[in-house]
Amino acid sequence: MPTSQLQSLELPEDLRETLERYLKQLQKDWGADLEGLLLYGSAARGDFIAGRSNFNFLVLVREHSVGGLQGAGKLHRQWGKHQIIAPLLMTADELARSRDLFPLEYLQMQDHHVRLAGRDPFGAEQIDDRQLGWQCEQELLANVIRLRQRFVEGEGRAEAIQALLILSITAVLPCVRGVLRILGQPSKGKDQQILERLPGALQVEDTIFLEMLQMKRGMNSPGALEWPKVYERYLRSLESLRKRVQTIRHEGRV
Repeated sequence: MPTSQLQSLELPEDLRETLERYLKQLQKDWGADLEGLLLYGSAARGDFIAGRSNFNFLVLVREHSVGGLQGAGKLHRQWGKHQIIAPLLMTADELARSRDLFPLEYLQMQDHHVRLAGRDPFGAEQIDDRQLGWQCEQELLANVIRLRQRFVEGEGRAEAIQALLILSITAVLPCVRGVLRILGQPSKGKDQQILERLPGALQVEDTIFLEMLQMKRGMNSPGALEWPKVYERYLRSLESLRKRVQTIRHEGRV
């Protein structure tokens, strides 16, 4: 494993050592069936926050087997407590197909990943902007609907609003990257950089998305009585963003 790649990541030393042990065991377990091992997500972008973020891995295998999954399950039972999410297990063919079927997820991994072992499957393949635009609009509308449903489910309580907005901004960020990509704007960078580009790209004036990211990171938090107002601003801005994406698609810009 190219340990130098881990050394380049913005991580606490104890977590880096934990990853080295985990990855060594993972490679040993998969053996010759392992074609590639990549880190993606917040740790690859430089957005990782100890105690709040998780490690995400893509494991490329030659073929799937129940035995392989059982072994992966045992490994996860041992290491899942260290902020390590169960790895994404795919064959090279499945990953290639996902470029058209799940362009938003593919874009996130293509733009921000670190090769740790084997080959890097991400080349210069182009993502279809029409497919990407469709998925962005679909995801944003689904997010709006979930925000309303979960507000009712949580009875409008402050702690429920806080939880659902944190989940929402996490899901919105990939969509913002996708929209920027469609508009020919830079889609790479840390989450804060991406949200700072949004007003200029889509004429979105409210800074609520950036504020929500800061709340997610524990940098600030409104009082219990303020959360309904935060929710109202956030929902209004999310609906506006969704309509802007819809307009862009209908204008034939994608």
